[in-house]
Amino acid sequence: MKNEQRLLAELLVKNIIKLVLAGAIIGIFHRYDLYVAVFLLVYLLYTLSKKFIANDPEKWIFLIGIGLTSVLGIICEKWGIHNGYWSYHNLENDREFPFWLPVAWGLAFSYIYRIEKEIIIIKDIKSIYSKILLALGIAMFFPTVGEMVVINLGAWTYHWPLQFLGVPLLAIFLLMVFHTGVNFLLIAICRKLKIQNVVFSLR
Repeated sequence: MKNEQRLLAELLVKNIIKLVLAGAIIGIFHRYDLYVAVFLLVYLLYTLSKKFIANDPEKWIFLIGIGLTSVLGIICEKWGIHNGYWSYHNLENDREFPFWLPVAWGLAFSYIYRIEKEIIIIKDIKSIYSKILLALGIAMFFPTVGEMVVINLGAWTYHWPLQFLGVPLLAIFLLMVFHTGVNFLLIAICRKLKIQNVVFSLR
């Protein structure tokens, strides 16, 4: 039990540090959104290439998850920006959509997936119900922390009320719905294609 708690604590601290650093890079350099996009894309391609070079059995579901999250994330961003629910700052040529957004959504899947996978392995979680509860908890906490960092460094502003450090309660709820919804889609894909995956396979 103590070893399990130590592993979970290390996992939490390590990923919060990574999240704050990533948020700081985006927030500090948000005026140079093309350069931020290139930096994030190089990191994402490096992450993907490692899985394919090692012939990791989860490489395809990982790629599908990144693709799904990026596409659905762009749709959500277009909806929110168009309706004035949030706005990005300091973009050249009166653009409303930063270049780094699609890549950041893809990296969000990669980041959340790794945390889910590690916790599932450490805790030996079997039931899909427990996995969904875990996904909800992770989607509530980690993206919110990341957004707080980037928002308070001036990259964007939410225009919804009831905010905590710049993040509205509604945004936290929608992030939970979004990321858990992606999980449900991947559970269905794994079942349809008979893919075994630690995070998305029914047991």
